[in-house]
Amino acid sequence: MKVWVRYLLTWAAIGGMWLGIAACTPPPEEAPLPTIAQLPTVTPTYTPTGTPTPTQTPTATPTITFTPTASPTNTYTPTFTPSKTYTPSPTFTPTMTPTPEGDAVVTGELGVNLRQGPSTRYEPPITLLPPQTPLYLQAMTTDGAWYQVTTKEGQSGWVFGELITLHAPMPDLPRIFVPTPTIPPTTVIIAPPPAATIPVANNPNPIPSSSGIIIHSTARILSIYQTGLAKGNNPRMFAKVGDSITASQPFMVGFGTGEYTLGSYGYLQDTLNYFSASAYTRDSIAAASGFNAAAIFDPIWAPDGLCLPTESPLACEYRLIKPSVAVIMFGSVDVQLYDANTFQNYLTQVVNYTVGQGIIPVLTTFPNGGSYYPTESDTFNTVIRSIAASQQIPLIDLRPQALALPNRGVGPDNFHLSHRGDTWIILTGEQNQYGLTLRNLMTLQMLDILRRTLGMN
Repeated sequence: MKVWVRYLLTWAAIGGMWLGIAACTPPPEEAPLPTIAQLPTVTPTYTPTGTPTPTQTPTATPTITFTPTASPTNTYTPTFTPSKTYTPSPTFTPTMTPTPEGDAVVTGELGVNLRQGPSTRYEPPITLLPPQTPLYLQAMTTDGAWYQVTTKEGQSGWVFGELITLHAPMPDLPRIFVPTPTIPPTTVIIAPPPAATIPVANNPNPIPSSSGIIIHSTARILSIYQTGLAKGNNPRMFAKVGDSITASQPFMVGFGTGEYTLGSYGYLQDTLNYFSASAYTRDSIAAASGFNAAAIFDPIWAPDGLCLPTESPLACEYRLIKPSVAVIMFGSVDVQLYDANTFQNYLTQVVNYTVGQGIIPVLTTFPNGGSYYPTESDTFNTVIRSIAASQQIPLIDLRPQALALPNRGVGPDNFHLSHRGDTWIILTGEQNQYGLTLRNLMTLQMLDILRRTLGMN
C-alpha cells in the first residue's frame, strides 16, 4: 500500500513540475503581474484606518483628570510643616547662655588653695576653695601663672592659674610683680651635709647632688601618708613608676643587692636599711619600656596572672605591693607623642590616682641630649615642676644637675641615663659622672628626707 502511495506521489510531483514550467512561460501580453506592485496603494486606504489612533489620544485626557487626584499630596505636606516649627528649638540655647557667675571657676579636681601671695611659699593657705567655686578676677602675675581673685563671700587672695578655668580668654587685667618670699615657712629645699659635694679631678664644677630635692609642703605629705596607713599601705615599701629609664636601667638595684659604696654619704645608711630590699630590686609592673603617662592606665599592658582583667599596670602594682611612696618619672617618651597640655592632663591623673591611694607621689624631671626634642623637653619639665608645685608634692629636680654632667647625663642615644655598665652604685664621685648614679643618689636622699619628716622608724 505504501508503495502505491509513493508511486502516486511521485507522479503527482512530476505533474506539478510540468504545470510549474507551463506557468512560468506565459505569453508576454498576458503579464499584468506588475499590477500587483500597486498593492502598496492599498496601504494608503489602510492608513485611514489608522486615523482612529489619533482619536485614541483623547483617551489620554483621563490622565489629566487624574493629576488632580495628586492634590491630596499637597494636603499632606502641610501636615509635615508643623514638624519644622519644632526644630526651632534654639529656644534651648538661650537657657545655656545665662552669664556664668564670676569671671572664672575652680576646676582643680581637689580644689585650689587661696594664698596670700602668688607662690606655694605663702604658707599656710588662707583656705581651700572647692571645685566649681566662682571667682572674680582682680589681677594677674607678670608671667600669667597666678591670679588675684575674690570670692562672692568677699575672701581675697591668689590662686594658681592652671587650677581654674576662665569664662573669657585673655582677660584684660593689670599685671603685678610680687616677689617670692626668700624663706618659705614649710617649703623646704633640702641642703646636703657638707660632704655631699665631692670634687672629682676631671669635673671642675661638681654638682651639689641634693640641691634639687624639694619638699613643697610637709603638711601635705603627712596627710597623704596617714591616709595610706589607714588603707594598709606598707611604710617600708616604695614603687617605681615610669618608662625604660626606670625599667631597663638598674635604677636603685645596687642598694638592694648590697652593691654600693656610700662614701661620704654614710648618713643615708639608716634610710637604706629602713626600706625593704625588694623595693630596690623589684621589677615594677608600673615601669616598662615605651610606657608614657597615658599607657600606665591601659589594662592591655598589665600582665595576665598577676593583674585583674580590667586592672591597669599602675593600679596592679599599687595593689600588689601597697607602697607608701611612688617615685615617678615620665616625659622622655611623652615628648614624642603629646603636646604639653595633653601631657599635663595625663601626668596629673597619675598624681591624683596615686594620692587617692594614700601614696606620696614623688615626681622627677628628666634630662635629654641636646638633639633630643630640646624645646619639648624644656617645656615638659616645666610642666612636671608646675604639677609638683600646684599639688604640693615632692620633686626630684634631676634635670638641671644632670645636664651639667658629661654628655648632659645621658648615653649615646641621648635618651637613657649614662651609667657605669653594671648594678654598682659608687658614691665617691661617680654621681658627678653618670646620670644614673646621680639619680640613684638623689632618690635615696629624697627617701631619707621623707623618712625623717614622717617619723618612719
